[in-house]
Amino acid sequence: MQTTLSASSRTYSVLLVLYPLELRREFAQEMTDVFEQQLQGAWEENGLKGMFRVWLCAIGELLCVALPAQLAQPVFIVPTLSLISNSIMFLALLRQLSPLAALCRLYRH
Repeated sequence: MQTTLSASSRTYSVLLVLYPLELRREFAQEMTDVFEQQLQGAWEENGLKGMFRVWLCAIGELLCVALPAQLAQPVFIVPTLSLISNSIMFLALLRQLSPLAALCRLYRH
């Protein structure tokens, strides 16, 4: 049981990297402590089933809080917008060139 708790705690600590740096600096230790307390309580009440619920909650928070906060930072927005705009321009270029390709196929025959 102790091995499972410590492995879960280490894994959660690693996943905290997904949170924005400012949040981690200020709250990482508290978040880890609370997670460990929740795991311990869940284990005592419901065993693995309780720990699974705590993990579901933590993963939900990562998906709903941490990732959107990270994706809102300019370091993610700029490359994403660049990828989208370049893809649109490439598809538009292909669409414009498709009649030319059809014309080339006609002259081949």
